[in-house]
Amino acid sequence: MSRVKPATLFSAVAVGAVTASVVASGGPAMAEPDYPSWSDIEQAKQNEQTKQAEIARVADLLTGLQRAADAAVQASMMADEAYRVAVDQRDRAASRERALGEQADQADAVAEISKMRAGLLAAHLAKTAGADLSATLAFSGDTGLLEQLGMASKLGEQSNAVYEQAIADRNTADALREQAADAAAERERLAALAEAKADDAREAADAANAAVTVQEQKSEELYAQLASLKDTTAELERQRFEGQAREAAEAAAAAAEAARRAQQAPAPVPAAPPPAPAPGGSTGGGPAPAAPAPAPAAPAPPDAGAVETAIWFASQQLGKPYRLGGAGPNVWDCSGLTKVSYAQAGISIGTHPATNQYRTLAARGLAVPLSQIQRGDLLFWGGGGDYYHVAIYLGGGRIIEAPRDGVPVREYFIWGSPAAAARPAG
Repeated sequence: MSRVKPATLFSAVAVGAVTASVVASGGPAMAEPDYPSWSDIEQAKQNEQTKQAEIARVADLLTGLQRAADAAVQASMMADEAYRVAVDQRDRAASRERALGEQADQADAVAEISKMRAGLLAAHLAKTAGADLSATLAFSGDTGLLEQLGMASKLGEQSNAVYEQAIADRNTADALREQAADAAAERERLAALAEAKADDAREAADAANAAVTVQEQKSEELYAQLASLKDTTAELERQRFEGQAREAAEAAAAAAEAARRAQQAPAPVPAAPPPAPAPGGSTGGGPAPAAPAPAPAAPAPPDAGAVETAIWFASQQLGKPYRLGGAGPNVWDCSGLTKVSYAQAGISIGTHPATNQYRTLAARGLAVPLSQIQRGDLLFWGGGGDYYHVAIYLGGGRIIEAPRDGVPVREYFIWGSPAAAARPAG
């Protein structure tokens, strides 16, 4: 399991600091910093001022390593979500292609039946209007002739209607066949796009794993050097650094949620002016001032049975490997895990992408403020309506998630700054 600590992943400070260093391939591009040698550390300990400066330098290097790893992991997660979205679009196009193909087949069958009816009626009309009608003209009286002419006229009208229907049925079948062909071309285009997104995701995952490896290797020595400077232990310095990063991330998340709630709060309704006095000193009977808009209803509490079913299933997957697009039974990605876990409770939360899952639940009125999350809610990372990661909240600040390539399904603490939440069992 990677030792990159997602407590700081994607915090506003970390992401903003590395944006300029992310190259087109999605990975961080950092110049190799000047790491201190053990000789530098020993020399710095001889002077208090120099020692404090070296402590600050090592802390900055640790922060830079964490930011680079965080940026690479974020880029990998975003590339994974882009692939999931492309696959979702491809599958929708394939469904449309199949539906149109079935409709075209049915329309072809109808058109063939209409064609046969028109042909049979035309043959019957020709027979009636040919030899039989000629015989009637020669040997029957006026009454028989009129009857024959009337029958021929009716057959002609019916034949014309059947013929027009046959043409319309054939046109419908041809149009549906063209639409099916267009749908097939669109499905092929989206399939190629999904393949390209898969390649991008693999490259981003490799870059993330490389960045995490560098962070792990360099941090281990830097923690030891920091401990030497401060006369503590490397593990204590690691815990202190990660605790400070976690507190900063939690503060950033709280500030973001407060800002979001402030933006969503309804504007105050100005007080209505007093009614103008009517003639004679009485007050007028004008319309009453508009009532303020009601506050949004608090989200309904979750169905405990459904929540526990979903969480129990997710917990059975702990330790199973992450695989992009995985939806069980032995491999998972983030949204595959949430989708199938809630399916066990009979709840559909949308298709595979995390973005689709949030939008599906929000459209049902099941989005909840982050300040009101409860056990079983889904947490989403991202923003602006697009989300690249989702996890199940367990309560007590902990989650079950399928994080990324190289890190299996795990129970973990809430890391970084989730951007949104929803309640599938609400």
